Amino acid sequence: MDKQPIIIKNSRSNIVSLIILIIVLVLAYLHFFKEDTSFAEREEILQTQIDSLNNKVTEYKFERDSLDNNIHTLNDTLHSLQTVIDTKSDQISKLKKKYAKKVEHINNYTVTDINKYLTNRYKK
Repeated sequence: MDKQPIIIKNSRSNIVSLIILIIVLVLAYLHFFKEDTSFAEREEILQTQIDSLNNKVTEYKFERDSLDNNIHTLNDTLHSLQTVIDTKSDQISKLKKKYAKKVEHINNYTVTDINKYLTNRYKK
């Protein structure tokens, strides 16, 4: 009996097996060692969102600083107006006291004194 080696005898099935093995190895390599594009895409999207949020934060900080400046300006104006109000209130108080004395003095007049005053005033 002529015995041929198994490799030669089943050469066609060995070639098919070898091709299948190579395909499986290539697929495994591509699966495990290929860069995950979906991960890179997600990372890029997240970085874009982070940049967008950082820009919003910067815009809000600028707006907050602007509003703070407006508040300080309004506070300064308010203090100036309060000073004017206090000054006017003091002037009004002084005028009230001044005219209160005159009114009190007029209240002490009798009818005769008032007639005499008016006669002298409009006599001319």
